[in-house]
Amino acid sequence: MTSIDRAKADNSQRRHAGGRSAIAALPSLPSHIRYLDEYEDEWKTIRHPSESDLWAVEYDTVSVVMDFQKVDDVDVKVLLKHFLAWLLQGKSPAITHKCYLSVMVVYRDHGATWFLDAVERPPHGWQIYWDTRWRAAIQQSAAHATKLFLHFMCEMCLGAFRPGHIDFVRSLPFDWNKHYQGVISGESILTADEEAKIIAHLDYVTERAAYASDEELAKACLLCISYQHGLRPVQISRLNFDDLRIYPGGGDGPLVHFLAYRAKKRKAGDKTAFVRKIKLEWTPLFVEYHRRLRLGQVWFRSETASDAKLFPFARARIISAIGDTTEQVTGIRRTATDLRHSAAQRLADAGATVEEVAEFLGHSHADTSLDYFEASPTQAEKLNKALAISPIYSAIAEVARTRTIDKAALLGMPSDKQVGGVPHGIPIAGIGACDLGQSLCSKNPVLSCYTCRKFLPLNDVAIHKEVLDKLRPVVRFFFDESLGDNQSPAFVQLKVTLETVQAIVKALGADAEGDGHE
Repeated sequence: MTSIDRAKADNSQRRHAGGRSAIAALPSLPSHIRYLDEYEDEWKTIRHPSESDLWAVEYDTVSVVMDFQKVDDVDVKVLLKHFLAWLLQGKSPAITHKCYLSVMVVYRDHGATWFLDAVERPPHGWQIYWDTRWRAAIQQSAAHATKLFLHFMCEMCLGAFRPGHIDFVRSLPFDWNKHYQGVISGESILTADEEAKIIAHLDYVTERAAYASDEELAKACLLCISYQHGLRPVQISRLNFDDLRIYPGGGDGPLVHFLAYRAKKRKAGDKTAFVRKIKLEWTPLFVEYHRRLRLGQVWFRSETASDAKLFPFARARIISAIGDTTEQVTGIRRTATDLRHSAAQRLADAGATVEEVAEFLGHSHADTSLDYFEASPTQAEKLNKALAISPIYSAIAEVARTRTIDKAALLGMPSDKQVGGVPHGIPIAGIGACDLGQSLCSKNPVLSCYTCRKFLPLNDVAIHKEVLDKLRPVVRFFFDESLGDNQSPAFVQLKVTLETVQAIVKALGADAEGDGHE
């Protein structure tokens, strides 16, 4: 060390004598630090943390190293070790690792002086510093880590902070709402077109579940759980094989339930379990997947994943699988977060309360779910959406999807392949052709045909406009009878059918907005 460096070190010692003295008064670190890895559901240990500057932490198929060798100041190194040990023992390892990354950025940009000043600064000084300098100068992750650091100082009676100052720390302004801007703007919400394509894809894989490849089947199950129930990838990765329950059902087939846990909770006690039910139409996906997994037949098994898991894949692979599948099916890459936001938005649109949406998402505070209600359309908009007359919601199919057949070709086909039916007592015929044949199809004619990939609509606009006119009163009837609840199976099926018919009409060059906006 040069004479200049020694002079700087001596000056720092004199200047921050109070802060260094407070750090020296901290109790010794324990000989072992234990933390819970919720993925493995077992306790892990960091041995001799005071002597080691490399702490290996494992959680959710991830292994990381928290490196304290980067901290040159001995006193600050002791302070940060105490802080992160406190986090590991009271919070999740994921939160601890994120805070480690944030404090290391603060140390890199502001040096040891920032932490020593933080210990010496009194609470009223922190109020001024937070409002005038710190809050606007850092990212949200660093602001969150700073509040946790101040909370740590309160519990450890470090500097002028005491346990009675915890409410003051909580009151420091901190805005997480930017995370929900995509909900308010609609960018994070799936369009009706995307939802229709995802549903059609899940129906398609379900029909051929026994013949689907291991990869196709696993990806369909991941998409189903994320789309229907809004589970985060970390929640999906933690599902155990035994958490999937298959019960004998009635004539409609078996019932499939699964047990999952709340995620992103600060305390282990908040991670309560909940049971969810797979939509009856998609249960064959999970029955077949469960059968194959029991026999050891699996699409991919990550080295870091446990054999006891329902999806023995690394969390990163689950994230990419959901993104790859949505892009393949819809042409737009969607994340599990987008699917989660969309699932919550569907609930809000259907008339669920703020508390019900918060419970569905596993939020600790109902206020977190208010953004979905700000983005929710009015009753009139919902009805227009159901009647396929709103220009915002009606374009759900592209021209590429509406392959058509002319009348001469249709009449020349076998009668079994000419689509017709009497849905809800309304006779409808001659709307197009079916590649499979109606006698081999298990779905309702007309109502299911428009959203089926085997359907070839007739290239006659008048026919499809007539279908719209006949089915709109039926949708209105279901809407009135359900008091605006647009989640009943019959209502959803009619809504999607009309949206697709409307898209076909538009693709054929007609202006089918019509009358009757409400």
